[in-house]
Amino acid sequence: MNLEELRKQIDEIDSEMMILFKKRMSVSKAIGDYKKANNVPILDASREFEMMFKKKKELNDEVLWPYYESFIKDLMSLSKVYQKWAEDMVL
Repeated sequence: MNLEELRKQIDEIDSEMMILFKKRMSVSKAIGDYKKANNVPILDASREFEMMFKKKKELNDEVLWPYYESFIKDLMSLSKVYQKWAEDMVL
């Protein structure tokens, strides 16, 4: 495979990931709405710890884990920021 073909594959994967990202953020907003309505804090550290443990086991790749861990942590951080923003926008 040449570089152009590989880049095309990356572009296709990125498009698929964008669809999933939008879907995830929509669910994150719904979670934020639920948390606000039920007076639940946005941060649930035990849930995050549990999720990271589960994801590491699922990935089952010690070489990729640090990269995936960073990706998931960034994604969770963005979700929390989005939940907070959505909460602040609903006055």
